[in-house]
Amino acid sequence: MVDPSEALVASILILLSPIILALPLSIGWKWWVGSEPEHEHYMEKVRRVLDAGIPLRRYRAELDAEARRFLIDPERQARIESDLLHPLGIQHFILLPSLIIWPILGLFAAVIAIPLMPVLRAIEWIMIDKRALAKAAKVLQSFTRWEVIGIPRLDDGAKQLDKVLASVHRLPITVFLGLFTYLVVLYLPLEARDILLVSGAVYIVLVSITSVLRAATANALVFADPTKRRLIPMDTFVEDALGPLVGVGLVFLITRQLIYDSQLRSNELFGDPVVFSLSVLLVLYTATIIGVTVELSFFRFRGKEVRKAFQVQMVEEYDPTVYLFTRNMGTLRLSPLMPLSEWLNKGEVFEFDSAESE
Repeated sequence: MVDPSEALVASILILLSPIILALPLSIGWKWWVGSEPEHEHYMEKVRRVLDAGIPLRRYRAELDAEARRFLIDPERQARIESDLLHPLGIQHFILLPSLIIWPILGLFAAVIAIPLMPVLRAIEWIMIDKRALAKAAKVLQSFTRWEVIGIPRLDDGAKQLDKVLASVHRLPITVFLGLFTYLVVLYLPLEARDILLVSGAVYIVLVSITSVLRAATANALVFADPTKRRLIPMDTFVEDALGPLVGVGLVFLITRQLIYDSQLRSNELFGDPVVFSLSVLLVLYTATIIGVTVELSFFRFRGKEVRKAFQVQMVEEYDPTVYLFTRNMGTLRLSPLMPLSEWLNKGEVFEFDSAESE
């Protein structure tokens, strides 16, 4: 019979293995982004633009000229800009082993990914076509009394590769939501097969809702709170609401299972801490493949349409104004540019030269 303390130690090591593997990957990423003096110089140039609150499009020509002067190729530029706009942390690198073992887990992922697509479209129909999300935003605005305005996103004008890494940046919440769902369902009095089925069904619904929500709010819309003197981008509001909830929940559920495993599910398959830890990794890497599928299908082909439709609904409800929020020599400035309706008609861009000459 296996010593319970040895089984606990083994299970903890299994759970820590993705983090251990992620450490050299994160170091390698920093090297891949660029660690030479000329890379640091370009990184500082981009950081100054972002710190000023100006979208990269405004200084795209100057940044490209600076990169050519230091012999920095466009791919390296894209990686540097992506690292500043969408930094990758340890939570991103623990997902990478799934890319190696995806042929093994692909079948498990397909069982969820295939029914996920029609559910995603149904959720989009409810939240966007039937304006459920716009109504929810109106309830939130009436409760908080925040104003709705627009501020151009800083990643406007970033290099093309940034879009790929932006997808990687979104992955952890999608993936950890699947693991969170599995750990919650695990405490239900169900057989092992039923646990997996119920977890998959609940995850399909939750990931559909969060994907539509995140796609819709990845825009220029911002909540302005005059009372507390703060601006809250809608996408940041959503991420800040989802991230801590899922993260803290995962730590609590995994710790509780490891400490009270035999009491929670005695004589059950998942009552073994080693089996439980292996199942956590299985779910983690399967959810990663599903997350990549969502990025390649929904966000790539439907994300832009969802974002535009939601902004049009906000225009109809609030007719917000787009402002340029900048900082110069310690002075913060909020400059009105145009109505959001005009911003959308212009393709969500404007000529900075003309705006500056007014």
